[in-house]
Amino acid sequence: WLETLDLAHISNLKVNTSPSLAKSIEVPRRWDFQRTGVIPFSYPKQLLELYVGSHDPKAQKFANEFLPCGVFNLSITPGAEIERTHQHLQQCFNTSGGAWSRSHMPRTVLVFLNNNPKLSSSQQSLAAREQADKALRAYWTALEGTIDPKRIQNATENALVGNSQEVLDQVRERFHHEDRLMLWFDFFNHNNAEVIESMRAFAEKVAKPLQTKMC
Repeated sequence: WLETLDLAHISNLKVNTSPSLAKSIEVPRRWDFQRTGVIPFSYPKQLLELYVGSHDPKAQKFANEFLPCGVFNLSITPGAEIERTHQHLQQCFNTSGGAWSRSHMPRTVLVFLNNNPKLSSSQQSLAAREQADKALRAYWTALEGTIDPKRIQNATENALVGNSQEVLDQVRERFHHEDRLMLWFDFFNHNNAEVIESMRAFAEKVAKPLQTKMC
């Protein structure tokens, strides 16, 4: 492997002449990067918002023994499990954070909204469902290496799929009016223009009629 070093670095090598390590060679760092961490070491604690990425009731209760801690759920989490979690956290949420609120558990939602003006409403709906099915099949294949049609169907039912009117109806039917939605528009979609148009359509034709904010 020493053959990969250039001559300038070879000249900087230091030979350890210790009796026990007479044949060792110390190789200096080629690049001296600044030490980094995944969390800040200095921060305003009053602005800290903690979330546990688990629907295990024991983990949720344990985390809230220290500080107020919400829950981060996956887009494929069944609605019944989400409701059970809300009931559970009403009992064990750390009181220093006040009362438990549904906003403490944002619902991650995949959005497959087609608002193409060149298509009819039914064509928009079909195109959105084809996109959702393709994306979710790729997701499960990457995750498990197998395709389970039932899981794909369940995941599609959890997502918001269709034309703008269908998506609006789905939000009204499925979600509590106090739910906080964490919307994902670019799932398996790298077409920037399509993603922007989908977000614009949602803001104008879904969020605006509901008088709600996107997050």
